[in-house]
Amino acid sequence: MKDMQAQLEKLRTDASECALIRDLATDPKKQDLFTKLAASGYPGRRG
Repeated sequence: MKDMQAQLEKLRTDASECALIRDLATDPKKQDLFTKLAASGYPGRRG
């Protein structure tokens, strides 16, 4: 169970980093990509 929780925490951290990159990106295609990545890594979150 601890392993699963650690994996979930890593996924949430990765999603937060994707959201940060999205906010810094100037290319709309990259913004869209990182929005999708952030949303897929954090259940219930959309951008």
